[in-house]
Amino acid sequence: MYEADLVFSCGLEENYLPVVDVWLVIDILRATTVMTRWFELGGTELYPVKSPDEARQLVLDLKERGSSPLLMGEVNGIRPEGFDLGNSPAELNYKLIQEHYCGVMSTTNGTVALNEAFQAGSPVIAVSFRNLSACFDHALNFGERIGILCSGRKKRPSWEDTLCAGALIEKLQNLGRVLMSDSAKIALTVWQSKGDNLLSCVEKSEHADYLKHIGYGRDIIFACELDVSTVVPMLEKDKNSNLILKSVAGSGRPYEEIKNEPVRPAVSNPNPLLKIQDPFEELLNYTKQPPEFFLRKENEN
Repeated sequence: MYEADLVFSCGLEENYLPVVDVWLVIDILRATTVMTRWFELGGTELYPVKSPDEARQLVLDLKERGSSPLLMGEVNGIRPEGFDLGNSPAELNYKLIQEHYCGVMSTTNGTVALNEAFQAGSPVIAVSFRNLSACFDHALNFGERIGILCSGRKKRPSWEDTLCAGALIEKLQNLGRVLMSDSAKIALTVWQSKGDNLLSCVEKSEHADYLKHIGYGRDIIFACELDVSTVVPMLEKDKNSNLILKSVAGSGRPYEEIKNEPVRPAVSNPNPLLKIQDPFEELLNYTKQPPEFFLRKENEN
């Protein structure tokens, strides 16, 4: 029998993560989407760190070892001073990856969640909608106790991460009997209430509103492309004990086309979803009641 446990946000009290066989870490808008894109385009190494200062220092260290890393990330959604790129998947391209096979990344929530999951001691996989099925299939290799860590916002749940978590739990449920935590049941209900309107659903999230406000609305469309990639970014330690993501499987081809084929070189396959009407408006009311549960501050990614 499978078990599914879900934590709605990172950055909580010490040792807050339960014991599981593998962690699936989610930050749909936008860290794990950027990570997926990095490996789709052929990047080989990506260091997720918890703060901009730590990222700057790691870049200096890597340059001393002969590397030429790309420094990217955000603080409150905005590119920090001295960074090469922000946290937008649309900013990445083949030319950049060819020049910088190695990257260093710091974000407000996503890279923090990855570091905290790794400290819990189980394998860690970075999941987005783009590579959801491939990551799920790979996670099953590690055991039956599946843990899902949503990065969230401001140490609170985020709508889009909860939605993605529900999609993962539904896949697990389709395999047979699953013992679910209450948080997993909530995420599953959210996912099953969305109908076929993934993009429309995500666009109604608090964070999507903020991204549109600061000029990153196209990233939302990009992040809602479902199963267009089969890369599986996993955390490990390099020889200097720095956490590093490497893709252990897959490419940038759609999951349904490649799941039974040998692995091939990464190829981008953009396939934006069309915006359609959303039937589940009332379900989002839970994000507004009580008001202190989701405080709107347009100053964070």
